[in-house]
Amino acid sequence: MTGDAAKPSSPDDPWLPIGAAARLVGVGPDTLRRWADGGKVQSYQTAGGHRRFLRSSLEAMTSTPRRTRYATGQLADASTTIIGDVHRRMQRTGYAGMPWQSRLGAEQREDFRRWGQRTFNLVIEYVAAAKRSERDLLLEEAEKMGALYGTEASAAGLTLAEAIEAFLFYRSPVIEGILAHLRRRAAEVAQVTAAVREANAAIDQVLTALVNSYGVRSPPKG
Repeated sequence: MTGDAAKPSSPDDPWLPIGAAARLVGVGPDTLRRWADGGKVQSYQTAGGHRRFLRSSLEAMTSTPRRTRYATGQLADASTTIIGDVHRRMQRTGYAGMPWQSRLGAEQREDFRRWGQRTFNLVIEYVAAAKRSERDLLLEEAEKMGALYGTEASAAGLTLAEAIEAFLFYRSPVIEGILAHLRRRAAEVAQVTAAVREANAAIDQVLTALVNSYGVRSPPKG
């Protein structure tokens, strides 16, 4: 729908400005404009030339069943491959050359690498999971790994900024791995968008757990 006229909105189904609409579906304004131009979402332009998007039309983009959206089993099965690709990319792009790495022993570096891989593997499984109960358990486990990462980073003498830097080094490669996997399977734009939005939200929660646990002493071993 284009032009200055629009059907009346309701409190439960309002017309949203482009910024609010973009935040709702987790994409940029340019992507929303392309969707509108292609007729994928219901929109109109005000007399002043501003776009408005119908909330229910946006929500329909991400309301299809999860198994259809994410090819659930395929994404979960591909998690090991994605994480392996991430590790190889990290080696190529200089992860080992970060200044704080020299302050860690070989065993500590291996521990942090293993914890990071396990955490982001859980994030991928979370995105792929079909059942809410399974998703909750996976996210809880990922948050525990984030907390462990923060506690051990503090104990190893890393600053909080360095701990966050080490953790976030995984973020972009993992998101790109999820994108590449779904695109190879010809996933729809809305499916890919929803998967990336949920992965980023999960990573943010894990990062919060890391920050909150930094400086907290880990229990004695043995």
